[in-house]
Amino acid sequence: MTQTVEPAHPAYAIPAALRGPDWRDPYEHIPALDVFAWAADRNGCGWYRAQLPMQGLAALGYATHHATRLPQPVRHNRDVIVIGQRVCDPNPSIMWQQLASEGRHLIYEVDDDLFTVDHRSPAAHQYYGRPEVRDNIRRNIEVSAAVTVTTEPLADIVRQWNPNVHVIPNAVPDWLIDHQIPQPDDGTITIGWGGSATHGMDWDHTGQQIRRLLQREPSTVLHCIGNDYGAVLKAPRRRFTPWQQSVEDYYRVIDYTIGVIPLLPHLFNVAKSAVKATEAAALGIPVVASAVRPYEDFVQDGTTGYLVRRDHEWAACLRALIHEPAMRTEMGLAAREQARRYTLSAIAPLWEKALTT
Repeated sequence: MTQTVEPAHPAYAIPAALRGPDWRDPYEHIPALDVFAWAADRNGCGWYRAQLPMQGLAALGYATHHATRLPQPVRHNRDVIVIGQRVCDPNPSIMWQQLASEGRHLIYEVDDDLFTVDHRSPAAHQYYGRPEVRDNIRRNIEVSAAVTVTTEPLADIVRQWNPNVHVIPNAVPDWLIDHQIPQPDDGTITIGWGGSATHGMDWDHTGQQIRRLLQREPSTVLHCIGNDYGAVLKAPRRRFTPWQQSVEDYYRVIDYTIGVIPLLPHLFNVAKSAVKATEAAALGIPVVASAVRPYEDFVQDGTTGYLVRRDHEWAACLRALIHEPAMRTEMGLAAREQARRYTLSAIAPLWEKALTT
């Protein structure tokens, strides 16, 4: 879903004769705001880079709001700082440029290298490959007071067009650190992954290694959330949970013993965040991940999980965690301790800094 500009105040869409005595303007109760996040979607990206940051800033005393539409009260209030998540569609870009020309304090938010989207993600590749979309991204970055990104490699790309870039890692809610995953009492080891259908190239690259491991370890089951790569692989024992209504609902269906995170070495992936490893770490789950940035920057190899550099290491690393429960526990505790640095309360001050510098 992309950003939408309110073409007019909603009140004007309802004829006065039809409003009736009990009619209320739907925007009249929006409080005076300090910060508004104009989210690109209501999915994971919108959660991590718009909704959750607004919660963090609210805890620091800011009046915040987020939506996929830019309401007229925000449009006309020059005191509101607007954070725009990957604004690039034609009409939202026109509005962004207009706001900039009025001297508004704008922060451009982007969490992916939209200039190197792989062709194996056809919808995104087709859209972000359009010259006019890329031009909009560049121009919107250029006129912004600051830019927020998730990783240093992405910051290096964005600095071509705006030197004021703030690297703000994805945070997880503080409650996740204390959330306990129910463990089966039948000895089953759940190897788990969660994400969208855009990771086909990653599973194509390493999936057969994982499938062979599952065939040789009868106590294991593969649990995929969001997209059923277990069925694609024809994994011998598998479960699938469809994508949930919210990210917090997604957290609550995670029941992995071990997390597995395949990632194809590719320019696009180098600039991605380590959010899958951060989620697992917060839940005390050791992971086996491709030794590709961003996971090279997050996973402490041999301490909070394993990094895989060669194909045969998938089976070796997973087998070690399957057969050594004490090591799983120790790694999970170390991962959880690391994740405390990535809770919302720990990361929110970085968002506050981006507002003021």
